[in-house]
Amino acid sequence: MIIAKSRTRFVTMVVSLILFIMISILTYHNSGLLHSLMRIDHSIAQTVIPNWLENFLKPFYFFSHGFGLFFISFLIIFFLWGFKFKIPATWVLITNVGGFLIINIASLLFKSKINGVQVVYPAHSTFYMTLLISYFLLIIVPEIYRSSFQFILQTILLLGWVATFIITVLLPDYNFASALAGWLLALVWLQFSENGYRVYAPDFYRRKGFSNSWY
Repeated sequence: MIIAKSRTRFVTMVVSLILFIMISILTYHNSGLLHSLMRIDHSIAQTVIPNWLENFLKPFYFFSHGFGLFFISFLIIFFLWGFKFKIPATWVLITNVGGFLIINIASLLFKSKINGVQVVYPAHSTFYMTLLISYFLLIIVPEIYRSSFQFILQTILLLGWVATFIITVLLPDYNFASALAGWLLALVWLQFSENGYRVYAPDFYRRKGFSNSWY
């Protein structure tokens, strides 16, 4: 099975959920310390990060939302389905749709303003980028036989996530707390979704249309 049983999955989900709830409560109630930190994180980031590096990071952000996200997700699902990974392709689709609903509902529940600017919380960019990278790490990277190619792809994925996190903090309608919350919420949803895959993939394999699929 592509997504195997893991002893740490439940622990990761619980810890991520607790941290997300804690940060969300502090953000929602405008905690003095957290609110003060969020007022200065954007200005500090703007000072520390040079313009050339910010321009270098922007292409990574493109693939964490909107058309870029849709394009990469579509390619993953299309090629997985074409190479008889129909069950993983279906899982990616369900995880994406479920993630879209979760992140948008969370954004409606939490409203925060920093220096008069409405902050998007949790950050959609870090949420979706975490999902995308997980698809590669769980399904695609293990299918690459050469360890050197695996290392190169894993390095690119890690740099992509770091770049997305940094550029998210630099944007005026996000901050460090929202970027971190987006990542934590993605971890919660991924652990839940991965467990669902492990439980229901064998049942899908017995269904018509999926019997010739790897899972």
